[in-house]
Amino acid sequence: MGQQRAELDQEILLICEDIEQCLKRAEQLPGYNDSSSYYCRLITLKEKIATERRLQEEVSLPCRFLLEHFSLFLGKWDYTIGCKYGLVQSGRGMLSDIKVGEWGNVSLMIDGLEVTWRDADYHYMFYPDKVILRPKAAGKNDIYLYFSYAFKYGNVLSRFADAANDPQTIYWHQELQENG
Repeated sequence: MGQQRAELDQEILLICEDIEQCLKRAEQLPGYNDSSSYYCRLITLKEKIATERRLQEEVSLPCRFLLEHFSLFLGKWDYTIGCKYGLVQSGRGMLSDIKVGEWGNVSLMIDGLEVTWRDADYHYMFYPDKVILRPKAAGKNDIYLYFSYAFKYGNVLSRFADAANDPQTIYWHQELQENG
């Protein structure tokens, strides 16, 4: 599965490069500036393409597995995510956006809450319907993400089964192994 995923990833990266070239051409249009309406829409597209590239190039396999799974129910009201970080616990809400910034900084927008972490600073613990992000540095809190669309429902688990053996994965629930 890893080889197939790598080939698909390469094709997607080529598509991203093509889209980035088109967006650069759009920047040459007369009147392209921060006050035009299409400028705002094109900036949003550039951010989405940058996230797609970084998803494949800058984050660990466990993080990518998690974000690919979350992408299956992005923007869908009938699938929700809950979050707990330290003393802060949110109710369940809809995942409205996923961003991967420079240096592997990941952001999830869950209703009005933004959950952010740097991938390289965390280990991942995978359960059928939740993930715990455990910080590598002492003194930081775990991030708990609970979701109603369990891993077994999508096709992502079979494509990313090798995430179980990644050094950043410190726990992989037996039920995931049986379904992967």
